[in-house]
Amino acid sequence: MNQVSLYEEYNNLSNNIKIYRRRLHLTQEQLAEKAKCSTSYIKQIESQKNFKNVSFITITNISKALNIDIADLFKKQ
Repeated sequence: MNQVSLYEEYNNLSNNIKIYRRRLHLTQEQLAEKAKCSTSYIKQIESQKNFKNVSFITITNISKALNIDIADLFKKQ
């Protein structure tokens, strides 16, 4: 997988976290608490300002907090 593909996957992840979070009417703070990570980390992921290496554990925790499958976080909307 090349850098462009990774960047596209990260963009999908970022966008989908924001979309699903908003559908549940959760703030970034509420999602962070449910996903057992910091609010600033959720903000960094959603803002796409920096390409981040997001751990599998974090992705799993976010998907559980949003009540969705992990695969749904990577689908192009």
